[in-house]
Amino acid sequence: MSKSLFCGCDVASDNNTIWLMLDDGSQPVKLFSVDNNQPGAEILVERVYSIAKEHCVSDILIGTEATSMYDWHLLEYLAESKLALEFNFKLYRFNAKWIKNFKKSLTPRGKTDPIDSFAIAERLRMGRLPKEYVPDIKYQPLRKLTRFRFHLMQQIAREKDFFLANLFLKASAYSQIKPFGSTFSATSLSIINDFFSVDELAAMPIEELTEFILEKGKAHFSKPDEIVDNLKRVARESYRLKPELAPTVNLILASTFNNIRCYKEQVKLVDSAITENLKAFKHTLESISGIGPVYAAGILAEIGDVHRFQDDSALAQFTGLTWPKHQSGKFQAEETRMSHTGNQYLRYYLVEAANSVKRCDATYKAFYEKKYKEATKHHHKRALVLTARKLVRLVWTLLTKQVLYQPGYCSFEDLSKIG
Repeated sequence: MSKSLFCGCDVASDNNTIWLMLDDGSQPVKLFSVDNNQPGAEILVERVYSIAKEHCVSDILIGTEATSMYDWHLLEYLAESKLALEFNFKLYRFNAKWIKNFKKSLTPRGKTDPIDSFAIAERLRMGRLPKEYVPDIKYQPLRKLTRFRFHLMQQIAREKDFFLANLFLKASAYSQIKPFGSTFSATSLSIINDFFSVDELAAMPIEELTEFILEKGKAHFSKPDEIVDNLKRVARESYRLKPELAPTVNLILASTFNNIRCYKEQVKLVDSAITENLKAFKHTLESISGIGPVYAAGILAEIGDVHRFQDDSALAQFTGLTWPKHQSGKFQAEETRMSHTGNQYLRYYLVEAANSVKRCDATYKAFYEKKYKEATKHHHKRALVLTARKLVRLVWTLLTKQVLYQPGYCSFEDLSKIG
C-alpha cells in the first residue's frame, strides 16, 4: 500500500510556514518556515525530499492557499523540482474560502490554532480534492493581460463613482436630470469642468449656452434647446455649494476626470495587446454575435484547457454561476442566491459577454426578457446572470466541439450534434 506525505504551505510575502503530515495524521517533523524566495524553495524541496525518503513515501501532495500572487513562484518551482521527477507528486491551490470554512470543523488547538498550514495539510489528507494545479505557460500571458484589463475596468468604475459623488456637491440635480443622457459624454464633461458653479451656469445667457453646447458637441445635437432647458433646470434645482468649497470640488472633479481618461487610454492599449495575443489560439467564440476578441480572450484565458471540465455544469461550478439549494427536512427555500464563489475573472467576462450577446442574438434576447419578467427583484441583474449561465453551456460546447455557432440551433442538444 502506497504511503503519502501531505505538505500544507501557508504562504506570505516574506516567508512560507510548512506543516508536514503522514497518512495517520502524525507529524514527521515540527512546524518550520522558509523564506519565500528561491533559496527558501530549495530548502523546502530538500527537507521534503529527505523526509519522504526516510518514511518510504511514494506520494507527495503539496497544497497552498490562492493568496494573491504570493504562491505563484513557489508552485512553478515545485512543479519542476526533483520531487516531481522521483515521486507521485501533486500540487493543489485551494480557494482561501475553502480553508477558512474547513478550519471551523477542526478542534481548536490553542489561541491561534488551527493554523492555516495545518488546515491545508489536513484538508489534503481528507481527500475529495479540487483539480490538480498544473503550470500552463500557454495561457498565462493572455491571462495576465485580461486580468489586468479587469483591474483597469474596476478602477474606472471606482473613479466614476467618486466623480459622481463630488458632482452631487457641485450640481446636485445634474445626475438626476441627466441633460445629456450620459454624464460622462464629452460635452457633458465640458459643462461640468468649464463652469465654476451652478450660479455661473444659471447666469449665462441662453444664446451663449446654446452656442457652447453646439461647439463642444460639434453640432451633433438635434435638440440643443431642450438640452439648454435641462441645464437651466439643473441650475435652478441644485443646492448651492459654499464658495469656499467650490475650488476644491472643481479640482477634485478635474483630477478624477483625468484619471478616468488615463485609465481608458490604458484599456485601449491593453485591448490591442489582447487582440494580438489571441491570434495564437484556435477558437470559435467570436462566431457568437456580440463576443469580440476581448471577451473571447477573457473567457478563453480563464478556462484554459476546456477538457478539464466534464460538462458545462462543471464549468459553471468553476465560474461560480450556480445557485445552491437551501433546504432542511421538508422545507426548501423559494429564493436561492448565486454562490459568488469560483473564478471571479471568468464570471466577469461571461456576464459582460452575456450582456453584449443579448443585444445581438434573438435567442439570448428572448431568454433575457423572459427571466427579467420572472424575477421578483433585481430584475436586470438576475436575468443577466441567468443569461450568462446559459452562455456557459454554449461556450463549453463550442470549445469542446471546435464548431461555429449557428443561431438557428437554439438548444445545447442541437448544437452538440454539429460536426
